[in-house]
Amino acid sequence: MKRWARNWRIWVLVGIVLMIAALVPVFARFGDTDLTATPYADVIRFEAEGVATLQVRIFDLSGRELWDSGVVSSWVVDWDRRNEFGERLAYGAYLYQAVGWDVDGSVVLERSGKLALLPGDKVQLQAAPAVASSTGSGTLPPCDSEAKEAVYAPMAYHATNWYVSGRLGVGTDAPGFDVDVRKSVNSGTRIRIENSNTGSNAFADLIVGSGTGKAYAVQKFGPGFSKFTWGGMSLANWARFRSDSGVAGLIFTTGGAGPLVFGTSDSERMRVSPSGNVGIGTTNPVATLQVQGDEANLLALYDSANPIDIKFKVAKTGNVYADGSYYSPTTAVQAGSADVAERINTSEWVEPGNVVEIDPEHPGFFRKASSPYSTRVAGIISTSPGVVLGNNFDAQADKWEDNRPVLAIAGRVPVKVSVENGPIQIGDLLVSSSVPGVAMKATDLAACVGATIGKAMEPLEEGTGVIMAQVMLR
Repeated sequence: MKRWARNWRIWVLVGIVLMIAALVPVFARFGDTDLTATPYADVIRFEAEGVATLQVRIFDLSGRELWDSGVVSSWVVDWDRRNEFGERLAYGAYLYQAVGWDVDGSVVLERSGKLALLPGDKVQLQAAPAVASSTGSGTLPPCDSEAKEAVYAPMAYHATNWYVSGRLGVGTDAPGFDVDVRKSVNSGTRIRIENSNTGSNAFADLIVGSGTGKAYAVQKFGPGFSKFTWGGMSLANWARFRSDSGVAGLIFTTGGAGPLVFGTSDSERMRVSPSGNVGIGTTNPVATLQVQGDEANLLALYDSANPIDIKFKVAKTGNVYADGSYYSPTTAVQAGSADVAERINTSEWVEPGNVVEIDPEHPGFFRKASSPYSTRVAGIISTSPGVVLGNNFDAQADKWEDNRPVLAIAGRVPVKVSVENGPIQIGDLLVSSSVPGVAMKATDLAACVGATIGKAMEPLEEGTGVIMAQVMLR
């Protein structure tokens, strides 16, 4: 009964205030501000003379946004007294916030406080109460009709932010941190940040930290899309731990030009550079995969059935070990490749299939063999080798690239031949001929010593041609 009488007296007082307010001019200013609110037949017009753009937002007393004009390129904003759902607001007290900018984009107006919608379509603006200081944790009073003002005493609604002096406790009246959330059960959601809009661009954001050391968490809602983001540095370098229903699998990526770094014990172990290079033991990988380390083996592959049985390894010294056979491709690009070749320097132009010899006039170089039974003969220029040795690293291009000819030193390879010394039969020994770079069959076995380049694996009855030969230097 006492509570009802107390509430009755409050409502009588509110009625008297509303009656008095109805008698005052509808043009409202407070203090020395330059924001006015003027009611018309169908709108309330907010005016902030002197600003280039203006934004006005309306909230209920709990701080829930009811209407937002957006940024309007004018010093005048009209509001039809309706909320975001098109519902006309009832008479009573609300909160407002107005921000104005000049032509350079600088904020020149910041106003917030209470807005009273009065009977007769009157309107009043009231300045926000001063922020109360706080030196302890304290507790907020109950939110009944007598304590509405007290609820906002430790807070201030200024510009676009709520400011809370002291610590905020949820589930505790003695918060030990800036924001302290406690629950007495072992399950359930502690903190929920949700955007009520479920469109494809609806985000709920959480930011921890300050300045360039911020960490961000973003949950994006929408049909077929769910993303969680956590990162650091600046907005341009968000790191994302993302799960998209539109993509099969879990994605780790960066949103900007920063690298993706993995580590243990607070130390970096591996990174993916912005260009996509992967570095292990290095922070600046210059190859698709670059491994640097102090272990004896930079790379080691083991048999799962026998963890100590190394099948392949690359030692720190550069030596490569393989427990097994090497197979060159027999399909695709190098179909039929069956020879081992090495890069050589030549003193003249040579082609695949040419027979070459050591150039006596240019040490370290080779040339086409041009005399029969040459004992300087070195082999055959390979057409499509299965294994190439002696490649040079192009430091300027940052890759292994070598366009020098390749000399077959073992295996099967095509060779240019002629019947200068008679038709060639399968199994004939091949030696150099008088035609530069072309082989012929050997008929003088004594002269073959040191001059044989291989054995014919195909016949040639007349003229010149290309046959398959088994490389055999002797």
